[in-house]
Amino acid sequence: MENSKDIYDPEEGQRDDTPRTEVPKPAKEEVNDKPAGLTIHWTILVAVTILVIIYFIYFF
Repeated sequence: MENSKDIYDPEEGQRDDTPRTEVPKPAKEEVNDKPAGLTIHWTILVAVTILVIIYFIYFF
């Protein structure tokens, strides 16, 4: 298996440790990620609600 640190794209130029200020090109092309980003809040809310219900059933 190839190590991801060894991959070098000549079009990207030299890499450094400075944080990026713009969105990378592949991220702009992934339009299907937007619905997942919107539903993550509901997923977390449902998970916490289920855990609270389990807590109240078994520990109270």
